[in-house]
Amino acid sequence: MGMKIWWQNIFPPQDQMEKEAGMALSTSVKEAEARLLENLRTVARPDTEVDVHYLKHSAYMVHFYYTEMLNNIWLLDGVIEAEKQGYDAVIIGCADDPGIREARQAVDIPVIAPAEAAMMLSCSVGSRFSMITVMDELVAFCERNLCNYGMESRVVRPVRVHEIGEDWVNALFEMVINPEVLFPRFEELCHVCIKDGAEVILPCCCALSPALSLAGYREVTGTGVPIIDVTHAALKLAETLVDLKRTVGLGKSRRRTYKSIPTEIRDAMRSLTYAAPSKP
Repeated sequence: MGMKIWWQNIFPPQDQMEKEAGMALSTSVKEAEARLLENLRTVARPDTEVDVHYLKHSAYMVHFYYTEMLNNIWLLDGVIEAEKQGYDAVIIGCADDPGIREARQAVDIPVIAPAEAAMMLSCSVGSRFSMITVMDELVAFCERNLCNYGMESRVVRPVRVHEIGEDWVNALFEMVINPEVLFPRFEELCHVCIKDGAEVILPCCCALSPALSLAGYREVTGTGVPIIDVTHAALKLAETLVDLKRTVGLGKSRRRTYKSIPTEIRDAMRSLTYAAPSKP
């Protein structure tokens, strides 16, 4: 039996992003989406369908805690809609893993955080991993996730940064479309991580990871050190959790952390926010 997975982007459609956030894009968001799906299909089961969904509104500025919080309102709107439309699981399309605890409380279907999935997978293929992000501001978010997931003893610090420049919005989409822009700087950074003690490399960005995979770069040349694509890890974990829920009834714990919010309370509170669905 096939499954439908909802990929929740952290930004709106291109024209809306340009209009609302004033971001001039020289790259095509839809072309980047096509490349992302091409990458996911390399590991997805033949009967797995992945649909990419955009936010209603967003500043696409998740490298600040405050704007991430605002962005998460729209993100959670999408997660709730996924369950209403009968999707089997949701993947948050950002390796900062924004809103993951809130999302898991809001719905009963599996919600997957790419960095968390990749960290857990890395523990099965190596003893210690290094994280590489794309902006200095995102180091704090990587550190937050390491703490939340209890992975401090498995990571090689510091979190490294593959700088993408001031025009970071275009750079993120451009790297997925033309992954050759990453080399050789990324490989040099990997060798620094390995010298520090890394046995696995995690490119913690849902643009950086698929770009490397599309370029065929899955192991640091001449080292035997694997590179885990966080989007691959997220998709395979989503499939596994859906399978387990169907076959043996394994779902999220209803005790404490991910205990579901009563639907009537959830929707009543949403009606007080700007993210609430418009009423007819």
